[in-house]
Parts: sequence; C-alpha cells; structure tokens
Amino acid sequence: MVPDKKTPLPPGRRGPRRLLSLALALAAATVLATAGCGLDSPDSKGSSGEPPHGGSVTILMPGEERGLDPFTASYSSVADSNRLSALYDVLVWTDPTTGGVRPKLAESLVSDQTSRIWTLTLRPDVRFTDGSLLDAGTVKANWEAHRDPSVRSLVGGPLQKVQLTEVSALQLRIELPSPNANFDHTVARNLSFVAPRRLAATPEGRFELKHAPVGAGPFKLKSWEPGKELRLERNPQYWQHNRPYLDEVVFRVDKDSESGNKTIRAKRADLTLSTDPQSIAQARADGLVVEDARLNGGLMVAFNVRKGPFQDPNARRAVALALSSTEINRRFYGGRDDSARGIFDASSPLANVNLAAPENRPEEARALFAQITANGKKPFVFRYLVPDAGKMRDTAEYIRQTLEGYPGVTVIVEVTDMASLVTRLAGNDFDATVCQLWADDVEPTIYQFLYSKAGLSNITGYANDIVDAALEDGRRSTDAASRRDAYTRLQNQVNRDLPFWVYSSAVIGAVHRSDVVGIQLYNDGLIHFDAIGRR
Repeated sequence: MVPDKKTPLPPGRRGPRRLLSLALALAAATVLATAGCGLDSPDSKGSSGEPPHGGSVTILMPGEERGLDPFTASYSSVADSNRLSALYDVLVWTDPTTGGVRPKLAESLVSDQTSRIWTLTLRPDVRFTDGSLLDAGTVKANWEAHRDPSVRSLVGGPLQKVQLTEVSALQLRIELPSPNANFDHTVARNLSFVAPRRLAATPEGRFELKHAPVGAGPFKLKSWEPGKELRLERNPQYWQHNRPYLDEVVFRVDKDSESGNKTIRAKRADLTLSTDPQSIAQARADGLVVEDARLNGGLMVAFNVRKGPFQDPNARRAVALALSSTEINRRFYGGRDDSARGIFDASSPLANVNLAAPENRPEEARALFAQITANGKKPFVFRYLVPDAGKMRDTAEYIRQTLEGYPGVTVIVEVTDMASLVTRLAGNDFDATVCQLWADDVEPTIYQFLYSKAGLSNITGYANDIVDAALEDGRRSTDAASRRDAYTRLQNQVNRDLPFWVYSSAVIGAVHRSDVVGIQLYNDGLIHFDAIGRR
C-alpha cells in the first residue's frame, strides 16, 4: 500500500467455540446474501460534488446486528461491517475499482523487501469519542484481543503467530511468520476496526463495548434498539474536521429484502444494500440510483469433500454438469445476472478470462450418474442444506427437480433455521450446502476458503497441494501478472476437482434516493459514511 499524506477522502485456530463462531459468520453472510447490488463508478450521478452539512439518512439492513464491537461483529457488508464503518472508521481500505489498498486512519501500511515485516503508521491526533488517542499501542491491544482464544473473535486467525512491536507512538511493527506481500488486504478486510485501548485490552472493557460502542468514526451512538434500529449522531471530534456532512445516520432492520426498493420509493427509507441482480435492475428501472461493484466469489453449491457422497469427484462433476447457471439466472434473476464462470469474476485483474468452470453438459452428467448409480439401480442420495431464505430456498428446489430427473438420484433439501444451520456447519453435518463469498481480492477471503489448513473457513474441507502452492505463490507477490499466473493454476485445478459450483456471480452495491450523494463503496460493499450527504 502506498503511503497517502492527503487527509480528506474524495467523496464519491480452533477450539469448538471458535469453530462455532466462524460458522456463525459464514452462515450469517450466506443467509444475508439473499438481501439485495449493480455497477456505477464513484463519480456516477448522485455521488459527485461536496454536499451541504445537515440532514439524516435511513439505511435498511437485511439482518440484525451480531455485535457493534470489533470482536463479536460479523464482518460482512450486509451484516455488521457497514454499521462498524460508521462508528469506527477504518485503518485502511480496499478500492474495488483498482484492487489497491488505501489508507484512512492510517497514513501508511508498508512492507520491507521480504514481505515479512510490515509497518503501520497512524495519523497523528486522531481521537476516539471518549477523548482517548488512537496510537500504536491501541492497535496492538485490539489485535492481541482478536487473537486471544477466549475472545472468540471471528477474524483473529491470521494474527496467531504474528509478532507486534510498538516502534513509536504512531508506528507498529508487524512481523509475520512467513512472507505475505498482500497482508494489507487482510488488514483492510478484517483488522481495520479499532476501539480504545482501555476497552479492547480487558474482558470488562470488551463487555462494555458490546453495549456502548466507542470508535473514531464519523458517527457515534445515540440510541440502539437491538434487532430493530440503531441511531447514530455526528461525531464532533471526527479527525476530518469538515466531516461528516450528515447530522444523523439511522440503520433499520428490514428482513423483507424484496420490499427495500418499494420502501425507498415511498420515502420511508433512503438507502439499502443488495446482492440481487434482479432487484438492482428493478431499482434502476424505477429511477433509483445504484452504486455497485463486481467482486470475486459468488453464490455457490459447496460440497462436503471430507465425508459422504461428495468425496467422489465424479459425483461433484455430475452435479455441476447437470446444472446451468444461465438457466438459474433466467428463472430466478430475470436474466439480469451475468453467467458465473467460477470463483473469479471476469472483471478481476487476477482472473484468467479464458477459463470457466464446467457446467450444463447434460449428456456427460447422464453418463456419470449412470456410472455412479449402476444405471439407476444403486441410489445416489444427498442432503442439500439451505437457510430458510427467499431465492436460496426456491433455487434449491429447482436444483432438486433437475437432478432427480436423472435415474437413481435423490436430493433431500433440508431447509433450516439459522441456529441449526450454524450447529450443523460447525459439526460438519451436511453433504452439500449453499454458500456465498464476497471477495474484493483473493486475500484473505478466497485464500481462507480454499487453503487446506484454513480451518472451518474452508467449509468444503478441500485439500490440494497444487491449490495450496498457488495460493502461497499469489500471496508472496504484488505483481498482477505473477498473481494471475498463480491463480490460473488454481482455477485449472479447482475446475478439475469442483469442490464447489458457482451459479451466480458476486455483486454488491447500494440502492438509494437521488438526493443522497457521496456514496462510495469499498472492500466488499462498505460505505465511507463521512462522505455521504443530502441535497
């Protein structure tokens, strides 16, 4: 990450408890994926120019907050991260249009030539809403809390063997156990929300944070009715002294994601987040403004390769070849979703656009199923675990009907509540499940999803030496061509092994009224709340 001295931002591993926490984060992101994204640049209509000060914006969120502190929150844009962005701001962030990591509360985050030693330099005189200073010791205390197993943080894994040293009041030395030229992406995605040292460093302080969050962000807590409404007011101590523009931001829980556009058109809310291409297209047709970004990942069928019927690679291939992402797009997304080609989006500079995961070859699928079922005489049965959520449930039923058209194949669709889904994922109690990833870069999300030793974040249990080596090679380089070469090897191997099948591409965005301006997305769909205003 290149140091940036400019202050203003342009408008525009593994005990059972830790496994359960990681499962909860994954499951929450999966369920919330049905909520409702599109592709305008940060300079698109409604986002340029400096807005006046004052006013309020109401944002619809598809799910309840898991937490408002950095240690229990679910780090997804449609879960808790946007709430945290408003309260805490971020050390650094990823620009999805370029893939680069940029500083915000930090002045820089840079590595030495070995990519093992990183130095985080903070901006001077940044204060939390309790008046305390953001310094290197504060970041160290937060990161040490994340890696404390008793804290059960969802994002502490990458810090387990990291040595942290305060070089000065504003500099933190970060010594990694092995080279990682893209560690700044991990910080941007998982380690950028920071609370005051007095609260982060002790169990009592962290408990206090759960009920009364204290950050250095553009807004501070005004009132909170958990599961219903979070009301934030302007932080007069915010480090960018002419910001934020708004007086108030209100997050309101609305689990009926399909009604978001209608609520905004009726002026009962101002903004919502969406991952549904059909909803995005309808929002545009209705005259609403959409800011969105394409991401890697997508909505997928994830196979359990540790045990059960999908230990057999031919079974995984048969399912993928029997199904069509284009047909799912037509049936459930009104033809508005680009056909998925695998875990890399075609727009990514890291993707080999000539590669696509195999699918929609029904005769090949028929031959494989005939082999697996002995021409229909030997039953092939698997359980497909899905959350009780909108299109995921409907898509699962379509998948069942399609696959059961092959003799001997039976699909048991298991629709379950959130708590049961979490328990079953943590217990490896599924044959296949639905999963969605939003990844602005391979690091850290796709790395953790595919690396053989990543723990529960590798939900499929997939392990392949070629893929592991490709992930490590990509991690050690910042050169786009070198990383693309590494991830081409990864794509080729994953397309052969098919531990998952992506059927819908990943987009994330904000749908809003035209008088809401300054929307700029970062990471996997977070918003810079200091830049939002009303006209």
